[in-house]
Amino acid sequence: MTQREPTWGRVSAAAHEHLVLIRNGEVLRAQQGGSVWKWPSDTVARIDTSVHRLQFTADQITRERVGVQVTGLAVFRIVAPLVAFRMLDLSEPGRHCTILEQMFVGATRRLVATLPLDDCLTRRKDALAAELMAEVAPVVSGRGHAEDRTDAGWGVVIDTIEIQDVRVLSAEVFERMQAPYRAELALSAVRAQADVAAAEARIKAEAEREIEIRRAAMLAQEQARIEQVRARARDEAEHVASLERMRLESEIERATRVATHKVLEQQAQLAMEREKAEASVETARLEAAAVRLRAEADADATRLARAALDMVSEGRLQELALTQTAPEVAKALRGAFGQITVRPTDLTELVGAVKAVVGR
Repeated sequence: MTQREPTWGRVSAAAHEHLVLIRNGEVLRAQQGGSVWKWPSDTVARIDTSVHRLQFTADQITRERVGVQVTGLAVFRIVAPLVAFRMLDLSEPGRHCTILEQMFVGATRRLVATLPLDDCLTRRKDALAAELMAEVAPVVSGRGHAEDRTDAGWGVVIDTIEIQDVRVLSAEVFERMQAPYRAELALSAVRAQADVAAAEARIKAEAEREIEIRRAAMLAQEQARIEQVRARARDEAEHVASLERMRLESEIERATRVATHKVLEQQAQLAMEREKAEASVETARLEAAAVRLRAEADADATRLARAALDMVSEGRLQELALTQTAPEVAKALRGAFGQITVRPTDLTELVGAVKAVVGR
């Protein structure tokens, strides 16, 4: 930490160095950095106050008689340069580090000898590092107490102590110690593999279920689309059927009107034919009646002719035929004059018939 100074002249110090000038056994100047003038009779020291690291290794057996090797790291710095200059030999670099290292090694061995192996391996922070700090720090910084900061110590402050490694020296013991952990690790690995397999199976099942859900949703959408298409087709078919039904109803109505018209025409024709038939029947009846009346007239004429043959002459007979018989015949045949025609020859024939009858 210190360097050999020139016999006389100006001596300078860096910012991380504390400069001390001593003359006739008394400290004339003590400052951080800067420079001083040194005479041959003066003593000048430059003390490094920066942070330093110290690594130490200690071999020791634990309470179970198992050998372990402890490797640690201590970080320290000089906070009271005048105290450190007086208490430590700073003429050669690293000499005070050797003293601190021996202190750490001794304290570590003493602590490890009282601890079980499991504490050494698992409780590095509180079982080793904290105990080393509590044991060494007061010695180098004060009167033996952690809270003492007077100039009775070495002027050194330990910032931290870390236990970097605790290694079991016996390979067989280490293997035996590792066996349960390795078995547990193997079991954990098997369990992890089982968990992974279960997780993969679960994820696969969930993926398949998701795919099935999506497939079902797609099928439902497709079914809905098909139903919509069917409904649309059904509506179109119903519309076409409705139009066809309306057309058929119109055709039926038109056919009904035509049929009704034909029936009415046929009924009118049948009525006309019936009227014609009835007229024919009436005509036949009238003709029969005319024939009957004619026959009756002939009979009446015959009877009259017989009665009046001797009483009248031929001229009288003709007169009678014209004045009496013919009007009677005409009266009898009054309703059939449209169909019966009386000619003069008929009257002549009637008179002849009367004569014939009278002559007999």
